[in-house]
Amino acid sequence: MIRPGFLAFAIILLCAGCSNDTSTSASTTTTPTAGPGTETMNVVMAPGGTAVRTFTASAAGTVTVTLNATNPTTVIGLGIGVPGSAAGGCDMTTTVNTSGGSAPQIAASVGAGNFCAGTFTLGAGTIPSTGVIVLMTVVHP
Repeated sequence: MIRPGFLAFAIILLCAGCSNDTSTSASTTTTPTAGPGTETMNVVMAPGGTAVRTFTASAAGTVTVTLNATNPTTVIGLGIGVPGSAAGGCDMTTTVNTSGGSAPQIAASVGAGNFCAGTFTLGAGTIPSTGVIVLMTVVHP
């Protein structure tokens, strides 16, 4: 039987070793990659912060965005949009509030081009002072 504390520690180590993404109280943006593909983001999002992943869809199709989990479990904002001047460099056109799950929380039809997806805090006190681990997956054409 796996103890919850050990499992949380293992997830933190896994997240730390799997990503070069970082998060600050202002924002984090990663470099776009050409599609089709699956993009993952494993970051610690600071209170009041955002964490954004940019990507390039190589053709028209459907993009799905899944907030797989947060640790500790908390409700945060999840969105998809186009690179721009909003927080985190992503002008989000579709957003939901979620604590995560295995099924995509957002599905959007897109044309070929540059897009972004990310997470954001919902208000003061919703994220612990140590931040929250965010595990997100984007599947794009």
